[in-house]
Amino acid sequence: MKIYHSAINYNGKLSWVLRDLKNNRTVKLEHNNIYESGIEGIFTDINKKIHMPEKLYIVNNFSLNFDSNGKIISFDTFLYGKNAKGESESYLISYNSNKSGNITIYLNGYANAKYNDDKLLRPLFNTMKVIPLKKTVSGWPKQYYGILYSGKRSFGYNTNGIVYIDSKGNINSAVNSYSEIIGYTVSVYVPGKENKITPVRYNLTDSLNNIKTEEPSQDNKKSSDQSNNASDEFYFSKQVGYRLEITGSAAGSRSYSLTGTTDGGHTWKTINADPFSGSLGSAVEMIFLNDKLGFLCLSYSGGSKGQLYRTEDGGVSYKKVNFPGVKVALNNGETYNPFDLPGMPYKKVGSLNILVGQGSDGDYKGGCKALYQSKDNGITWKSTS
Repeated sequence: MKIYHSAINYNGKLSWVLRDLKNNRTVKLEHNNIYESGIEGIFTDINKKIHMPEKLYIVNNFSLNFDSNGKIISFDTFLYGKNAKGESESYLISYNSNKSGNITIYLNGYANAKYNDDKLLRPLFNTMKVIPLKKTVSGWPKQYYGILYSGKRSFGYNTNGIVYIDSKGNINSAVNSYSEIIGYTVSVYVPGKENKITPVRYNLTDSLNNIKTEEPSQDNKKSSDQSNNASDEFYFSKQVGYRLEITGSAAGSRSYSLTGTTDGGHTWKTINADPFSGSLGSAVEMIFLNDKLGFLCLSYSGGSKGQLYRTEDGGVSYKKVNFPGVKVALNNGETYNPFDLPGMPYKKVGSLNILVGQGSDGDYKGGCKALYQSKDNGITWKSTS
């Protein structure tokens, strides 16, 4: 009876042993050099013992660390997919060379299987095949390096660290961006130094011919009567709109004036000659929630940080918005706040919410964002995390 009782789930050690026998698998990592075998070598080893679906999705991200010789030190990921019967299966995969030479795969876990193509694993394989990985890290005289893949990601209009690469390995750095940078991105970085050494973010594309890295000519810019909201133009209605005009530029940074229209863009007049109070940078986003309350975001330091500005008089005057910092611990015990590039506020159930991202230099937890909430129309904010 004691043996039987101990074998029932959560009642004793035997139940855990039986669970592990059923769900845990270990596979020796033979393809343990990232320079030689890439990411696919790992899954070649796993599939010798476990037949995983061809089409796999990641729950959060795929994270891997390796040394300067290419030896894989550790990796972690949580995947799911459908087997031949159409049933969902999950795979919690981890490896740490300091503990064992085996990969551990835990089966039959719970995954919120949404089957969103933005979370496909295959683009990681395709990108790693063409990345010049050894050459990339050779410029960083460090002992350990990292790879992070979170599926399709958006970096807004921040080009710092972004590198476009096609299936043949041709490379084009994103110098200027006039459309949102979004795609299946593999980040190569130095763990613990992301805020000091800008990661290289390889964005896989079918062709480099369609990548716009130069400012469009005046003839190709959208006409003034278009009502599409962009980072430098926002229409509150068909007639009422706002636009940021570049008044000067130096060393990649710009100064702006805010103009407005009340006749659908036929005529414009200056509302504020210097909405950012002398600060230079790159305007990221703009929004007006009504004819008085509006917000602007100015990025700087190569898109790694940003400052939110608020107006309650229709743009005549702006004030900086401050957010209470979120402290994240580094491996060396120091703390920092990775959330330093605000998005635009949006209304939700009697309050304003805003997501604050990590900018072009952030890879904390796959580039996640912090959620803030305001009960006073954006004057003060409180973190909800």
